[in-house]
Amino acid sequence: MRQLDDNKRLVCPADDCDFVYWDNPVPVVAAIVEHDNKIVLANNVAWPEHIFSLITGFLEKGESPEQAVVREVQEELSLSSTVGEFVGVYSFHRMNQLILVYHVKASGTIQLNEELRSYKCFKINDIKPWNSATGAALQDWLISRGVFPEQKISAASAKNKTKVNQTYKKIYQTVRLIPKGQVATYGLIARLADANNPRQVGYALNALTHDTDVPWHRVINSQGKISTRNKGDSHDLQKILLESEGIIFDQHGRTDLQKFMWSAAD
Repeated sequence: MRQLDDNKRLVCPADDCDFVYWDNPVPVVAAIVEHDNKIVLANNVAWPEHIFSLITGFLEKGESPEQAVVREVQEELSLSSTVGEFVGVYSFHRMNQLILVYHVKASGTIQLNEELRSYKCFKINDIKPWNSATGAALQDWLISRGVFPEQKISAASAKNKTKVNQTYKKIYQTVRLIPKGQVATYGLIARLADANNPRQVGYALNALTHDTDVPWHRVINSQGKISTRNKGDSHDLQKILLESEGIIFDQHGRTDLQKFMWSAAD
């Protein structure tokens, strides 16, 4: 165990190995499937027969979340679909998952694959969200449609979403303060922005669009390295942007934090 970014982490004990077991949440996509003007909920064979939820699945290497959610709807329900809107990101702590929820409009005839036991179709006004990550997502989507289900999680969900948005806004404001030619760690930004932990800073920066004015590339990890990503070329782009500002990396991809670290007091 070693103290990193205000948390104790499992690390490789060898002097020439810098591996850290971060135990990061696994990304999962979920679909609010609208089919024939009704919402489709399914029962997985691994669940009790009375439990129905959204269509979910893991991202595969090289695909976007939008591609993943369309693929999952096709594989599990045999329906063709188009992504209607992105509902939001929800934490499912019990399974250590981060769920990206989309509303999709589907067409075709429902045929279940081997993962599902049965399904039910509900009119929008008849759905009662459940108390979990996907239930909170469904509730948020219903509220955006002017439907206000009477559930205890309503206030908590709205409060949590507002809190997250406010934290993200403060994170972006803090990152904008990092001068050109300097870097900051996720841990430093988390402390300055009063975020829950460095991981939340990563989530906030990952949520930025391509045309953002937030200098996200100036945030690196506590080892002086650019954090690896599962997909895309953002890792290479970040290195290019930093080097263009005069940041130097050694042969191991590490920069000198004593030289290039932003002092928040400046």
